[in-house]
Amino acid sequence: MAVKTSATAELRLDGTAIAKVRDVSITFARDALETTGIGQNDRTYAYGIRGTSGSGTLLYDAADTATRAVINRLLSDSTSTNSISMVLDTSTSDGTITGDALITQAGTSVSVGDLVSIPISFTFSGKPSGSY
Repeated sequence: MAVKTSATAELRLDGTAIAKVRDVSITFARDALETTGIGQNDRTYAYGIRGTSGSGTLLYDAADTATRAVINRLLSDSTSTNSISMVLDTSTSDGTITGDALITQAGTSVSVGDLVSIPISFTFSGKPSGSY
């Protein structure tokens, strides 16, 4: 079994890779719905709606003006209808997680030479596809 890392993860906008993502963390969570009835002495629960969210760090080349313009549009337009796709392993189809995501938080960028680093949080819209 291969160990999956975020070395090959990337963020795509309308199908085009715009940034690599490192330090990726994904959380699958479900609501616990209380199903306790009147007269019961112990609480009972059922699975509710599932949500998938995560965080990571975008890395891109600030010298590439087209990529910089896309990153700026992506991070500044909260009502964007663009399809943002988070691809967590592009090296193989086994263990790849993909899906449309909304960037819900972006931190202050840090630049080392032409490489820019931006911490982000994201939430998948719907269920991510792939094998986990």
